[in-house]
Amino acid sequence: MPDISPVRAGDPERVDEYQIVGRLGEDVYLATAPSGDRVVVRLLPADVSPERFREAMEPLREIPAFCTAQVLDSGLNGGADGDRPYIVSEYVDGPTLEEAVASEGVLGAAALHRLAVGTMTALVALHQAGTVHGDLRPGAVVFGPDGPRVIDLGMARALEATASSTTRKVDVPAYSSPERLLGTSPGPEGDLFSWGATMVFAASGRSPFDAGTMSGTVNRIVNDEPDLGALPDDLRGLVTACLAKDPAPRPTASDALLRLVGGFLTSDQAPPDPPVPGTPSTRPLGRRARPVLLVAGALAVALVSGGAVYLALSGDPEPVAAPRPARSTAPGALAPAFTPQPQLSPNVTTAPWEPVEKATKDIELPGTGITLHENPKDPVKLGGYVNIKAPFASFAREKGKETFKQVASTLQPVLSPQGDLVALNPIGKFADSSFDFLRIHDLRNGTQFDVPTVERPLEGQYPVWSKDGSKILLSVRDKDKERSDGFVVVDVAARRATHVRTESVGSDTLPATFAPDGSVARGYYDGKSHGVDFYGPNGQATRTMHWVGQPRNTTWFSPSGALFATICPKGNTVCVWDTVSGHRRYTMDIKEETRFVGWFNNNHLLLQNAVKKGSKIEVFDLYGKSVRVLADLKKGDTALLSFTVTAG
Repeated sequence: MPDISPVRAGDPERVDEYQIVGRLGEDVYLATAPSGDRVVVRLLPADVSPERFREAMEPLREIPAFCTAQVLDSGLNGGADGDRPYIVSEYVDGPTLEEAVASEGVLGAAALHRLAVGTMTALVALHQAGTVHGDLRPGAVVFGPDGPRVIDLGMARALEATASSTTRKVDVPAYSSPERLLGTSPGPEGDLFSWGATMVFAASGRSPFDAGTMSGTVNRIVNDEPDLGALPDDLRGLVTACLAKDPAPRPTASDALLRLVGGFLTSDQAPPDPPVPGTPSTRPLGRRARPVLLVAGALAVALVSGGAVYLALSGDPEPVAAPRPARSTAPGALAPAFTPQPQLSPNVTTAPWEPVEKATKDIELPGTGITLHENPKDPVKLGGYVNIKAPFASFAREKGKETFKQVASTLQPVLSPQGDLVALNPIGKFADSSFDFLRIHDLRNGTQFDVPTVERPLEGQYPVWSKDGSKILLSVRDKDKERSDGFVVVDVAARRATHVRTESVGSDTLPATFAPDGSVARGYYDGKSHGVDFYGPNGQATRTMHWVGQPRNTTWFSPSGALFATICPKGNTVCVWDTVSGHRRYTMDIKEETRFVGWFNNNHLLLQNAVKKGSKIEVFDLYGKSVRVLADLKKGDTALLSFTVTAG
């Protein structure tokens, strides 16, 4: 929020039951509520229509406080200048995006991506409540103690309810949509345009349409293309779509959020390009950044991969480069690093060719626009999902059934391979404690227990079950330093978590997974190339494959463990490698918009492709041929899915 200044002569002492204690801006005050909490009170013009004002305020009361400054109250305040409407909202103690960029500089790639997810999550909540923001800009985003919050909810709609609204001008045109400047009422599409312009400001320090004067800026918004040179590759495609002059082709907030967090797409919009290998982060590793991990925006970690549940990241945020120590080749190490080998013939395989049965059952997930196409013999099935509509209900598959049971809200469900337990990882962290935790829910009898994992500012992400269902692996993120901090192994029977710090640190967007021998494997990026590290139980790197490219999600290893898959070093291809020798076995060309989801069986991969009315998750053989559709995802209502490799 802006600096607090003393109350001036003529300012109100009270607004109804709220005691004014400071001034935040023109007709904007810091106040104390009867509860003693600090709140923000905004006075609106006296000519607001009371009925239209109430209609504008009503949807805001239903919006969850995920990434927004919650609207607490509204009404009419009698005073010397007549009844003036007012809005009371939560006070968020922190600088605005505008102030943060002015004092600390532009955001690096990882921080920018999290800001994008957090602000888009706020727009999803607003739009699903049937309202819009209407004036999103750098001054309407505050970095609070728990991450970015969007403020000034309802202001645009409230001002539209004034008798003289047609004569009111936009104060900050640099972030307004073309249709808004031409007199159209603010709509959801305009919020997406303003969001795109705000992301450019966060990356560059200026609007993509800034021309130095108001008239010049308005002309550029309406007629010229934006300057997006400062944006990282993984955001540029989405921001470009949001800044379309015509509002019709802009993505919805829900579709944009899924693209940001790596969800299974439900729109015909192409996902953003993957990061360009060899491009280091612009933010130094050791710099303490503003806390920008999101509450509801932590849905970015809600696409999960268990013992093998599948996590799909959409154009992973640009990883942070980190120094890489020498690798140990002492006795007991898994193996020394290998020299890259030439590609072998695809005829060389390490497992018998496994068939893919035709689907025999269609299962629709209510309220999601998603249809599953299953066969009882499928080795991979949907194990759980989270609706990205408030209250973010979490569902897990009932063992041996085609039905799903709600097990929580705002918790990420990861079904065990045996199907009897579900791990629930908090999406919003530290709501009741300074410790993060993992909840284990028994689907057979409904009992559950919590296991403390790490203490703030560390957070557990990307749960992965071991094949026997006895352990769960969590990647650990240092929220303040925006980097990984090793991993946690949860012993389910003992209800105990062990935090292991690794000798290498790096990007928190490259999660850890169980390797075939039970050790821990993790992707890395050293500023030049992507590869894979293997770690012993003490966190020491025992083996590295520096030539294999970037692993995605936590599902690189085939069910047998004989093979693993990555995005090839050159991009736009999937490489399949021999786990023992490091030889490349297969190379599969993929479309630019294709996303790697995981393995289906030992000879088939799951890939996701956008289609006209949404997207499909398909089973592909290792020669690149689609042999079956596993799920259809329609544009519209959406959910974050987690697939489970069944035991046996």
